[in-house]
Amino acid sequence: MAVIRIDSVRGNMCRLQGVLLFCALYLTAVVLANPRSCDSVKSVLESKGFASQGILDKPQNGFICGEDSCCNDSLENDLKAQSHSDIEKYLKDTVVKVATLVETRARKFDEIFRSMMNNSKREFHEMFERTYGKIYLDNAEVFSDFFNELETYYKKGTVRLADTMDTFFGILYQRMFTVINSQYNFDETYIACVNNHMQEVKPFGDVPHKLTQQLKRAFVATRTFYKSLTRAAEAIREAPSLHMDEDCARQLTLMQVCGVCRGETGAGSCSQYCIDTIASCMRNHIQLSDSWDNFVAAIDKVADRLTGPYNVDSVVEPLNIKISEAIMNFQEVGAEVSQKIQQKCGTLGLKRPSRSAGYDSEEDNTSMELKFETMKMGGGGKNRKHKKVQERVEQQQHLTLEKLIEDIKIKIKTTKQFWVQLPYQYCNNDNISAGPSDDGNCWNGTTIGSYNSPTFKAEPTETPQISGQIHILNGLTEKLRKAYHGQDVEIIDDSEETFEGSGSGSGDEENEDTSEETKPEGGDDDLTIDIHRIEEVSLPPVTSTFRPEVVRTSSANVNSMSLTRALIQFLLPMVMVWFGGAIKDLL
Repeated sequence: MAVIRIDSVRGNMCRLQGVLLFCALYLTAVVLANPRSCDSVKSVLESKGFASQGILDKPQNGFICGEDSCCNDSLENDLKAQSHSDIEKYLKDTVVKVATLVETRARKFDEIFRSMMNNSKREFHEMFERTYGKIYLDNAEVFSDFFNELETYYKKGTVRLADTMDTFFGILYQRMFTVINSQYNFDETYIACVNNHMQEVKPFGDVPHKLTQQLKRAFVATRTFYKSLTRAAEAIREAPSLHMDEDCARQLTLMQVCGVCRGETGAGSCSQYCIDTIASCMRNHIQLSDSWDNFVAAIDKVADRLTGPYNVDSVVEPLNIKISEAIMNFQEVGAEVSQKIQQKCGTLGLKRPSRSAGYDSEEDNTSMELKFETMKMGGGGKNRKHKKVQERVEQQQHLTLEKLIEDIKIKIKTTKQFWVQLPYQYCNNDNISAGPSDDGNCWNGTTIGSYNSPTFKAEPTETPQISGQIHILNGLTEKLRKAYHGQDVEIIDDSEETFEGSGSGSGDEENEDTSEETKPEGGDDDLTIDIHRIEEVSLPPVTSTFRPEVVRTSSANVNSMSLTRALIQFLLPMVMVWFGGAIKDLL
């Protein structure tokens, strides 16, 4: 009885195993005959906007994605073009954002500097008109030309500041020497001799040397800082679009969409897999990294100079005081200078002694003697109020410039390693790749799993476009280095730019989308200054009917003025005074 039951159980088990084996074989045959459906792939791709006709019903060997791809060749090519478009748009948008960040701050720096120059000219005119009166107004073109030369250097860099300073002090020396010694007869030869000995007699003391050094270092650093910012922004903005070769295009498509086409998305592309692929595709642009980082470091160092020993505000604002000090120095040593000049150039012939012809005021006697009056500060309440308002504006402007330079330093520093960080920023997006924590459950280019090593790595190649931008950045870095050490820098700008206009680009043309970038973070209102309400200042024209010819100088040599003009300007009044006195004696 027990034996019969055991045989029965064994028989049932054999029959069950046979049934299970049959079912397994049947299912295998069904699967082989009917591959997996592409319905899930279809739903994902349709949600991304791709037409359903490009999605297969059953997987096949794809042109890019390989075996088991639910995307036909046409769809794979569309996905490749979309991947290229996405990464190119990202590169362009990111580069434009950095370029705009640099440009807007450069433009603000330019506006504040120009307003500073206008204020300096206004203060110079007001002080010299109060202090020297008609003498200043009759010779105002000497000072106006001086400011014009400074502005020309800042705008175009086509003048040498050392020559500008030599020219200015040479002409000033010529004018003052002739007026102070108006009792003597001069000819062109003697005037040339006087000019040749200027450096020897040092009529202005050490003011020209000190002021030249201060202006040169401050203006060179200021202009180089501003021009370097604008040209660096232009250079990176002109960086070429991403050119993908066929290998890069295939690998980018494989990384971004082939997991979807094969129904093995997991958490998305592996993070490091994405970074390696994008870095290989951007390998040429990443070559800009070292040059850009060196430029950023150079900008930072020059910014330190501009808020320290090369502070242009501390040089431009007191120009009126420093030049007035030079004039006072000449006044004090005028007799000694005249004596030295006569020893070098020969004794001058005296004119007939002049006598007072009954001038009604000292202003009518300007050709006889150079009068230096004590500065009239003005005691009226209106003047005091105006002065206080002006001082507040100047103080705000000074703080604004320093704060803006500090802001530029901070913002430019944030772009360091900008180019090498591009792949990381691109892949740091949930729609692009999985997070680092999802390693093991991400698409690694073959299947769902861990990503171990780069599947695609291409060597960078030199292109004319990238090489050109590297050359520009390296050149700007070298100029910044020279400016930092107080050396001459040449950045020629031949554009027909007016000093009243804005710098590189107009604020009116600024894209509204970048308006947020124009304001530094934290305390933006403190950087606001109504630049557009500050009008361009021009020193007044000379009021004298006759004036000596203004002669441009080179280095320390000053060419002589026109003898005819000198005689008319300085000798004719003397003759008239002498003639009037002689007639009075006869009467």
